[in-house]
Amino acid sequence: MKTAQNKQTILNFFEAFSEGNPEKALQYLDDTVIWQSMGIKGELPVSGKMDKNGIAELIKMVKTAIPKGLELTPVGWTAEGNRVAAEFISHGILTNGREYNNPYHFLFLFIDKKIVHIKEYMDTLHVKSVFVD
Repeated sequence: MKTAQNKQTILNFFEAFSEGNPEKALQYLDDTVIWQSMGIKGELPVSGKMDKNGIAELIKMVKTAIPKGLELTPVGWTAEGNRVAAEFISHGILTNGREYNNPYHFLFLFIDKKIVHIKEYMDTLHVKSVFVD
């Protein structure tokens, strides 16, 4: 039951994220949450670690860049205890007309039904070419 509940929490979080609704999304996160996006800090605006406030700002930034929402589709799950590994594919059209379509691998850690840590792996070159260049 815990595995199904954790997966549903992730889906609910990303649904709110995709809507650009930080208030709704943050309810699934522990106050001490850390989101660690892989990449060398400084090369991408989202590389490094974010706290709960940083995650709220990320949600707002994505909503501004992709007003119709970032679609996140799960394509694979592996779960054990308080850890859930999830593969997602994203899709969205930026205000400048560029298409964003990136594969992700996330590792989520849970405590008391809340997400306390997110590790994000993605194609950082694609992020740079779509959002920065």
